[in-house]
This record gives sequence, structure tokens and C-alpha cells, in this order.
Amino acid sequence: MDFHSLRSDWIDLRCNVSGNLLMKEQEAGEVVDAYMKKLNEKHRGRYTLHQLVSIEKRLDRLRGSRYLLELELLWNRKTIVRLSEYIYNLNGNGDGTDTKLRKVYRQAGQNHGESRGRLTLCSPTGFRWRRNAMIHFIVPVKNQARWVQQFIYDMEELHAVTGDYYFSVTIADYSSTDMDVEEALKRSMLTRYQYVRLKGNFERSAGLQSGIDLIQDDHSIVFLCDLHINFPPYIIDSIRKHCVEGKMAFAPIVMRLNCGSSAQEPDGYWEMNGFGLLGIYKSDLDRIGGMNTKEYRDRWGGEDWELLDRVFEAGMEVERLYMRNFFHYFHSKRGMWNRKQG
Repeated sequence: MDFHSLRSDWIDLRCNVSGNLLMKEQEAGEVVDAYMKKLNEKHRGRYTLHQLVSIEKRLDRLRGSRYLLELELLWNRKTIVRLSEYIYNLNGNGDGTDTKLRKVYRQAGQNHGESRGRLTLCSPTGFRWRRNAMIHFIVPVKNQARWVQQFIYDMEELHAVTGDYYFSVTIADYSSTDMDVEEALKRSMLTRYQYVRLKGNFERSAGLQSGIDLIQDDHSIVFLCDLHINFPPYIIDSIRKHCVEGKMAFAPIVMRLNCGSSAQEPDGYWEMNGFGLLGIYKSDLDRIGGMNTKEYRDRWGGEDWELLDRVFEAGMEVERLYMRNFFHYFHSKRGMWNRKQG
């Protein structure tokens, strides 16, 4: 049975075991060929395709599809250059007002093919990702010494493996008594970090907002983070590529590991209903009002969905992808949220 042929492109919140839908090889080849033809018409044949690294598709059955192309090209048949760009293929199936057709497609949940005529490619206006955008990983903590130290180690490893200097770590510490978080940051090999000490009970929304308030560059990316995460090396570029200022935020889908599982021997499920791990430009986050620190204080859950609603109300998209080797470790909740738990 071809499982992918039976799936639609809609993310089913009730299914937490399937991954990204695979694109047909023929379609990917057609899009790349059409793009290379347009590129060489503009640059007089100076580029040849060296390798198709990846291609992602966001389907809009009324207007067309948006693709994120990742290509390695040969310039003048000598120098290898990397290209990563969003393009659209307009399909002419509607003018954007046919809500009845949209409803039919959603209810049917079927993966209808797009028209197989000549591809009409265009570059989306204002829809470009910034290659050197600074990313701020922000995480609030309280009395989680083991996990805080592991998080710092992981961020050091991310820096060492990628050589990327355009990311920063911010820890909002609710006066932890089991370790000196600020000193641990000072002793680390991280070149960019910020520390803010807070008082009182642990509040995720307020802790995240305190880290957001430290960021001076409105045109940098905020990644609202968690302690108990295994980060693959490609996570930094993935955040950049899927955050577009004024247009799109990014909520990568993490795999929750079961008790006893590890990144080396993973066993778990995709966290479909959680949006707490979110990348968004600070200018966009400020525009929608930041974190809701009044309604969501010292209780768990809900703040991510409330924030998501405001992102949509602002007219933005939220991209979701199942991320390989992006894990949430199983952990005890003892000592979290200011109460004793098993």
C-alpha cells in the first residue's frame, strides 16, 4: 500500500505517527527544470544544476503552490553556489474568492493534483528569508540544574558544529537555588548570550517576555524555546528559512520521546497540538502584543494556542514541518510550576 498516495496535504491533529508528505519526483523535476530555464534566461545561461538538495511545497489549490527550492548550482561550470529561494507556481484555478471550492477540498481531504500544463513561475513579492538574521533562543528556567547545563552544552555544540555566529542564547532565571545559571553561562564557550534574573514563582509567559524585552534589533528572530530539547544541527537555518518578516512564523513539530528513549534510540510520537516552540520576527511579535502575561501566569498550557490565534489574526501564516532528530526528552515534572509533582 502506498501510504503517501492516500494522505492529503492537511496536517491531521489526530494523527501523531506520520511524517512529512513526500512530493512526487516528477513534480519536483518539473519545477526545478522550469526554474532553471527562467534563471538562465535572466543570466544568459551561466548556471547549470549541480544538485537538487531539497524542495518543499505549500499547496494552495485556488491560487497555486509555493515552493522552497534548495539547489546547488555551477556558475560558469566552475564554481559551486548554493541557492535557497521561495517561488510560486500559479495554477489559474481560482481568483481567491471561491470559498466553496476551498471548503469542498478541506472536507474531502483528498490530494487532488494540480493542472499539468505549462508551469507559471513567479517570485513572491516581499516573501524572502534573511540569510544572516540573528536568532535568539529564549528559555525560562527555575531549579532545573541538570537540564539547564545540558541546554548550555547543546547550544555550545550547535555553535561548534555549524560555525554560525548569528544566534544568541537568553536564559530567564527565576532565582534558581540549585545552580548559578549566570556563572554557567560565563564559563561556557558561547560567544553570544544574555541572562536575566527574575523573582517569584515560575511563569513561562512572563519569563519569555523578559527575554524578548532584552532584544534590541526588531528585525531579528525570536525562538521561544524549552529546556528539554535535542537540537539537530540544521535547526538554525530551518528557523531562518521558515520565518519571513511580516508574513510567516515557524512552529516546527517536535517528537516527544517516551520514557527510556533517547536521541540514539528514539521511540515516541509527534507533538501535533503544541505550539510552544515558535520562531517569529521580533517586529511581528511586538506587533501582535507579545506574550500574554496576564492570563497565563503560574499554570501550565494554553499560552501557545492563545499566541497562535493572535498570529493568525494579524494575517500571518504559520509553517509546520516534522523535524528529523528534533526531540523533546521525557522528564519528570517534579519541582516545575511551583508545585510538587510525580
